[in-house]
Amino acid sequence: MNPESTSIVRVSYFQASPVHCCDRCSQGIKHVFSVLYKDGLRQEYGMECIKKIMESAPTLAKLFQKNTKLLQKRQRALHTLSLPVEQMPRGREYFNSGMYFIADETGEDIFVQTHWLFHPLYDVEKNAIGPNYIVHDPEKRAKELRADIERDKVWLKNEIERLEAFLAKVLRSAAKQSQQQEEPK
Repeated sequence: MNPESTSIVRVSYFQASPVHCCDRCSQGIKHVFSVLYKDGLRQEYGMECIKKIMESAPTLAKLFQKNTKLLQKRQRALHTLSLPVEQMPRGREYFNSGMYFIADETGEDIFVQTHWLFHPLYDVEKNAIGPNYIVHDPEKRAKELRADIERDKVWLKNEIERLEAFLAKVLRSAAKQSQQQEEPK
């Protein structure tokens, strides 16, 4: 970790393919934490090196892990919503109506802010015979759903930035605690 750990600005996460090399221990890593410092230096660390930094602060380690999972979930959702409509995976069906939610690549329905996102494509025949939730104006529905998706993509981008900045703050605090413990008394 950079000796000036208080200069951490952002921590982002991605899965490498092919495997990257950890800047701390030189091991091959698939789960990469990219750390950006104030001076513009960007270093990549693996999960094990991040755990070593965080072990001096167990409470912060739990907070870091929880928010890393949330960051991954938000990244998956943004990736899915950025796909062409035809390639977006369908999730669960809405009350046997022929309308479906949008799912991420793991099959989990996407929930953004306060709502589930409906898939713009639906089963027209199944929807027409159902007594409830019938789509009367398909063009209007498609237009509204596309607008919802674009609005939610902006929210997801902002949320990802917020989470990355928060992870940087947590990692900065843990690195500072680790350095204080290593200093001779």
